[in-house]
Amino acid sequence: MEEKCAVRIATLKEIQEDVLAENLKKIKADYWNGVKAVENGIYGSFQMHNGKRVKPLWIAFFLDKEQFVLTILKDETDLLNKVKEKVSEVDLQEGVSIIFDTILKNGQQITEEMETYLINMEREIVAGKIERNRNQAIFECKRILTLWKNDYVQLLNMIEGINGMEQVIAEECACYFGIYENKVRRMTEQIQFLYEELVHVREALDAAIAYEQNRIMKVFTTVTTVFMPLTLVAGWYGMNFSNMPELKWKYGYLFVAVLSVAVVVVCIIFFKKKKLL
Repeated sequence: MEEKCAVRIATLKEIQEDVLAENLKKIKADYWNGVKAVENGIYGSFQMHNGKRVKPLWIAFFLDKEQFVLTILKDETDLLNKVKEKVSEVDLQEGVSIIFDTILKNGQQITEEMETYLINMEREIVAGKIERNRNQAIFECKRILTLWKNDYVQLLNMIEGINGMEQVIAEECACYFGIYENKVRRMTEQIQFLYEELVHVREALDAAIAYEQNRIMKVFTTVTTVFMPLTLVAGWYGMNFSNMPELKWKYGYLFVAVLSVAVVVVCIIFFKKKKLL
């Protein structure tokens, strides 16, 4: 193979004339993630998802002491095209640094956005703003975080695999992969923290829904309790026995009306004192 540069990002079509192409084509990121040592270096693949739209980035790679070739199998994020020109002009060590710094910087940005989104959601829930599609939003966040978590766990496993094969890569490059192992591990922990925060948001939503239901039931109970004495009065004076003293009384109807209003007023005053209204 005629070496063009230490680090290269290309599509399968662009490297189809290389001796690496056949081996890279055998590695499909959609069904396999990890690293595999061969005589002349390390083959592997990994996938990432970017943002709430969960756009995929699938990459196969080859790494040895002299070069790092990234083959884009699928990139809807356009993430690596942004650094393609930069890595073509630098050495192996700096090229690896640019690529993984870009991936981790992008990951840090989307996790910060997710954290802000979850904090705002929790604030709205605590403030009593319960939307009908809130459960759906929480489920979507859970789905996205699960994808991110799987991506970074696989990326961490890949870097750990590379670090376990230091004899086939450059010493300076191995040092950088050791640094990125710690960075990816922290990113994985941050995503796990977001996952736990999502659980708290879900609990806050359940508590808010329960509180709202209790408040509604309290109103219904209070209204029912107020009208129970009126039901008794209506039942009592609706018997129409001939010996009832108020039956032929001139002010009997007015008396029952005033009594009913007085019962309602007394009940309202009582419930307000007990802070039930």
